[in-house]
Amino acid sequence: MRLTTLAVTGIMLWWGEGAKSHPDKRWKGARSYPIELTNSNPAIIKLFVDFLRIELLVPNDMLRIQVQMHEGENQAEVESFWSKITGVSRDNFHQTVIRPVGKKTSKSKGTCKVRLADKERYLELESLLWQVLLEIYEDPQAIIQTLPPYETVG
Repeated sequence: MRLTTLAVTGIMLWWGEGAKSHPDKRWKGARSYPIELTNSNPAIIKLFVDFLRIELLVPNDMLRIQVQMHEGENQAEVESFWSKITGVSRDNFHQTVIRPVGKKTSKSKGTCKVRLADKERYLELESLLWQVLLEIYEDPQAIIQTLPPYETVG
């Protein structure tokens, strides 16, 4: 199956910048399967949200957003900005994280984390990543070893 440009781009953004599955320390033997991407670039965030909606068929009400910003910035304005970029209602925003003003003052709109908690879609996304890597590399073992184990790949 040939993947769309949006699919390949979304997969690569997630692989390079997104959260990966990891043990969930709250319960013995449990794993977390987050689909998350954090960035300050609105175009990257919009592209990733479009990928989730169009390619993984994620309904808007499943998406959660968390904004990080600096003290002194207008929180309502920053949250409205990211709501407009993502198309996600502010009702689906997690609590905004306010950081002390640091040396990097250029992030006037803060950073946006797109979150989705859905194991089935996580496994689908990981499977799509394997598909892309297998199209690129004849023997992708060196690349695949950097990935968490995928349960259905033999």
